[in-house]
Amino acid sequence: MSTILDPFQLPSLPLAERKKLPDCAAIYFAIDANNRVLYVGKAKKLVARWKNHHRLYKLEEIDKECSVRIAWQAWNEEDLDEAERSSIKRFQPLLNNTEVETPTVVPSEVVLRDFLKTFSRRLIIIGIEPKTPDRLLNVHLKYDWKDCSAKGTAAKIKEYIKQNQNQNTSLKFKRHRYSNFNLFAGEVFRPGSREQRTRARQHRSFNNHWEFACNGVVIHITPTDDFQKYKNQSQVVKLAGVNFRAVIEEVFVDVEKNTNYELSGLSCFTSDPVPLLWLNS
Repeated sequence: MSTILDPFQLPSLPLAERKKLPDCAAIYFAIDANNRVLYVGKAKKLVARWKNHHRLYKLEEIDKECSVRIAWQAWNEEDLDEAERSSIKRFQPLLNNTEVETPTVVPSEVVLRDFLKTFSRRLIIIGIEPKTPDRLLNVHLKYDWKDCSAKGTAAKIKEYIKQNQNQNTSLKFKRHRYSNFNLFAGEVFRPGSREQRTRARQHRSFNNHWEFACNGVVIHITPTDDFQKYKNQSQVVKLAGVNFRAVIEEVFVDVEKNTNYELSGLSCFTSDPVPLLWLNS
């Protein structure tokens, strides 16, 4: 098989659509919008090769400024080495035989502490579920959902997560639906009416359960109607080394007398459960 290839005439896909590459042995070319050959490689299974390509980080960085596409030519497996060497020699791609760049990893506790500092005045610890053989220790935080504006806590948390979603860290925010607000919200309003739009904002503010884990501790954030009441019955503690307010122990004594479903099954938060591995490193 001839090893002379014209990558600019080959079938190609945008870098972001690499999952659609064929499952075949191939010679491939990463090419930018200026028709610069950035990288030449070989693969026995092309789509599998691009699931976790060692040059992906750098190519994605380039793609932000100058779109990158992957061109390919199906090839006999036994001739891949020769075709790759020939194409590298001919096109002198920019990234072949250069140091592989990888993204900086941000420790999960650094991300956690930044989040907690940002929202320390908007969240309150209501209690913990102690660690068991089958479950990590869980810390439960509450926010006041009644501010449904763009400056409300729910909106700000969503904005924070969106702004930081590309960080290379093991701490990942998972969002679940908390409950169907409309089940107990009362009257149903005419679609498009002011009242209906208000109800929709309330639903977006209320219907959130964020969950994330760091250093063996799982943290939950859910809405409450009683944020101010909890705040009035709280004290300053540390969570991941950050000053935070937590509901005091006396409140849990009262739970035995007065039903409070939010505190049911929880214990009082008494000491910081998050070990800090990077704080002083």
